Amino acid sequence: MWVLCDNSTLSALAELDLMDVLYRILGPIAIPASVAAESGHRGAPEALKEWIAHPPHWLTILPDPTECLEETLVLVAGEAAAITLAWLHRDSSYLVLDEKRGRTIAKSLGLRVTGLLAILTQAAINGLVDFEEVLARLIATGFRLTPSLIEEARSRVNRGVHD
Repeated sequence: MWVLCDNSTLSALAELDLMDVLYRILGPIAIPASVAAESGHRGAPEALKEWIAHPPHWLTILPDPTECLEETLVLVAGEAAAITLAWLHRDSSYLVLDEKRGRTIAKSLGLRVTGLLAILTQAAINGLVDFEEVLARLIATGFRLTPSLIEEARSRVNRGVHD
């Protein structure tokens, strides 16, 4: 199984100091070279730049595809590469992506997609994080979430704790 990740999830997890949660929930992660470059860019959060400079054993950096899918050409390079790689391995890939336009394109291509909030929800259910505390910190970073998504995640956490 290929778990391909885009930069927005990595950036938020780095700011929250929760990079290990990604691995603990999804296992080994792969990112395209363009996502690695975005993660080390001077405008990236310092924690993310440090993380990508010394990547963990569970991270694989893949070469970008030689050509991205036409549907992805409206996206930034990292998103386009991640979606294209997921599509090339669509029978055995899972895509972690949070940007709305990218998620819409990925879903229209029939790709399996999850996002940061679902990962944090599962981490809370597994007892790895305190959901409300992490949610407050995530919102403080400027990460955009709709009230309905928050309530759905909260409900899942509550059901998971009491099941």
